Parts: sequence; C-alpha cells; structure tokens
Amino acid sequence: MKRILYVPLLTIIFGYMAACSKIVEGLNENPNLPSSASSDLILTGLQVGAITLHSGELTRDAGLWSGYFTGVDRQYFGFYNYLVLNSDFNTHWANAFRVIRNTVVLEETLQEENRAGIILGIGKVMRAHTFGMAASLWGDIPFREAGRYAVYNNPSYESQLNVYAGVQTLLDEAIAELASPIGRPVAGADIFFNGDPDAWTRVAHALKARFYLHTKEYDKAYDHALLGITSPAHAWVAKFMDANGAQNLYFQFYNGNRADDLQTNGSYFFDIMSPTGVSYRGNAKTNETARFNYLVRQRNPGQFVNNTMANGAFSVTAPYPLMSYEENMLILAESAFRTTGFADGLAHLNELRTYYRTGAHIGAAHHAAGFQYDNYVAADFELGGMANVQGLNRDESLLMNILEEKFVVLYSQLESYNDYRRTFNETVALPIPPNTGSRVPQRFIYPQTELDRNPNKPEHIPGIYEQTPVNQ
Repeated sequence: MKRILYVPLLTIIFGYMAACSKIVEGLNENPNLPSSASSDLILTGLQVGAITLHSGELTRDAGLWSGYFTGVDRQYFGFYNYLVLNSDFNTHWANAFRVIRNTVVLEETLQEENRAGIILGIGKVMRAHTFGMAASLWGDIPFREAGRYAVYNNPSYESQLNVYAGVQTLLDEAIAELASPIGRPVAGADIFFNGDPDAWTRVAHALKARFYLHTKEYDKAYDHALLGITSPAHAWVAKFMDANGAQNLYFQFYNGNRADDLQTNGSYFFDIMSPTGVSYRGNAKTNETARFNYLVRQRNPGQFVNNTMANGAFSVTAPYPLMSYEENMLILAESAFRTTGFADGLAHLNELRTYYRTGAHIGAAHHAAGFQYDNYVAADFELGGMANVQGLNRDESLLMNILEEKFVVLYSQLESYNDYRRTFNETVALPIPPNTGSRVPQRFIYPQTELDRNPNKPEHIPGIYEQTPVNQ
C-alpha cells in the first residue's frame, strides 16, 4: 500500500553517520507525493522531523514568552509583544501533526510487515512526546483521530486532560513493546539510540514523569522519574553534524540573516544568570560565570545571544536536549519536595549539584571562568540564609530554588514555558514579568488553517491569555 510520508525539507541531510547513509537515502524526494518505504526508513524520517519540531522555531517562540529572549525586530518583535495572529501558529501546528502522522504511518507499515516489539515501542514514545507537548501548548487537540486522514480528514478534538491520559497510556504501551526481544530497528535507523530498548524505556519513564508534572500528579511523577534518565549517559538528545542544513538549529539561526532579531539581554534569564545581572543568582556556594558563558555570548556591545561559537552550548555540532538528565533530576527534586517533604527535595537538588561540581554540564573551555556548586544545607534556606528568597519561608525558598534551577537547565527549550504556566498562580512561582502590559500568554492559539478547514474545531476559540484547562 502506498502512503504519504511527510518529511520536512531540512531533514534530509541527517544521514550524519555512515551507517545511516543508506537508511535515509530517498528522504529528499517530494514529500507531497505518495511513497512506499520500509518501517526502518520511516522511523528515521520521523525522528528527523521530530528534531526539527522540538529544537527549532517552536522553542524560539516559546522562549519569547518564557523569560529567555527579547524580540527586537520583525516577527520576533511582534511575538515578544504579544502581537500575534492565528496564522502565526500555522507552521507550528502543521509540523507537530506531521510528526504525529508519520508515527501513524510507521505503525501501519509495521502491521503490514508483521513487525512489532522494539521499533513499535520507539514509535509510540515519539508519538506520545509530540502529543503531550502539543496538548501543553494548545489545550484541547485532536488525538485518537489525528494523523489518520484516510478515515478522519477532519479529526475531532478531545479535552486536554483526556489527551494527557492517552499519552500516559501510549507510554505504557511503549514500555511493554520495548520489553520485547524482537523488532529492533536495523542498525542506524534509530538515530538517537540505535534501537537500544533500555535507553528508550528510560526516556518513556522520564516523559511519563514530565507529563505527570504537567497534570500536577506529583507522586506519579516521582515514581517514574526514579525509573527515568538517572545518568547523563542516558540523556535523549538530538545530534548534529557540520554539514549544510544538518547543523544545530540554533547555530543555523544565529548564523543566518536574522541573528540580531532575537537576543538574551533584557530577559529574566539574563538578569539572574549574568554576573552583572540585577538579580544574579550566585552566592557563597554558587558561581554561575562559566555556565553563563557556555550558554550565552556577547555578540556586540550590550547584545547577548546564544553561544554558537566553538565549545558553546549551541555550536555547530552541539547536541540539543529533548529529555535530559538534569530535567529528570529536577522533576525528582520538585516532586519529592511536594510529596515527601523538604529533606528529600534538598537531597535530590544536592545530587544534581554534586554532578555540576564535575563541570560536565559546561564546556571544558569555559571552566576557567569559574564554577561552584557546593551542597546546600537546610539553614541556607532559612531567613537570612544565602538561598532564602525574600518573603518566603524555608520550605518555599527551597521550592523556588528548584524551579529556578530548572528554568536555567531548560534554557532555549520548550518545557520551561510549561513550568511557568503550571506554577503561575501559586505562591511559589518564578517572578518572570510580562514583556508588555500586565498579562502573560497562557497558550498558543489555534492556527488559522485549522479554523478555516476543520468543521470539528472547538466551538469556543480561546485567546492567548486564557489558561489551558490543566493550568486553571
């Protein structure tokens, strides 16, 4: 059977290993023409499309609403100042549902090939990841009918909470498939872990923890984070190469013709991370100079942008985190604090700081600038302690430190926008100010393409300031 496999144009250079070169051959063909391909080839194309979605323009736009960037010109100026139209979200929506569509094509092809097991589990993890992130941004979205265009050309929407529940079920199914002894992709087809079921199982549990955090089911988040990415070696990252079109996507952006449009100076991130920032988070036990220099560089006087230089966090071949060890550890810290209390939350935070003392989270070329992450003790969060936050008690100050550390860890990633909105109305929340006015955007809005073409769209079309159901 012929099926359409949607692959973004950028992709196709992602045969970045010799072992993959034959696997990805043919992906550069017209994506609008029907094509038949093996499930291994479809898996590769699906994964490349997911990299484009989850590390590209979507993260820049979310970063403008998360305290990471300032938009100073053209489209970023409008987005930064909340001057957006439904049509501004057409591409984000299309890219997300292309990834979802390709997971459906993968599953249908596996059925035809009479294959299951590991490769099916990988596909389910990929689908759950994109569905969960799409639900976090838009709220109610198509789910069970999504990507099945032969049957559901105009898919119905389901509630955000139902989608999150479905995502958790998908991840459970993935974990079961990954435990199978059969169905490993051919060598090189899985560009992340080369078909390693143990690595994918850790990712699945870490994603379950992330999405349980979204729904504030902190006990479940903790349980799955314990089974998630508990070592830097297990991190889920997009890898790049120094070839035209295959470089780190932030490197491509900042080496293009719009590099001055998106800056870090003037942001909340700059204020707390720069040693010259008005709210620098360093103290007697914390020196962030090296990490700041690793993440950000001065492009021109007074102008700071993501560090795309050699040895920078966004250099030409720098990996981009999709689910990191640091994020998993901070899920453990926050969910432990919220369920079992101060001592356990502090222990997990200090476990991460112990890792930081190796300097492995910072490019070695930046170590000389200085880094320090001594373990905190309870007294540090008491009134007058170095980690106490003005106006907060000991326990609240620890939670604020955990949230702030995660904000730094997730720099230039989408997930921080979810944390910001999840804690927005709580006593302990990062004091990220609105870019303009007195309100902050609480969601991405539905694309104009969906409003024009899908008669099953929701009756109520929310604006950017309306919270998604899970955050109300």
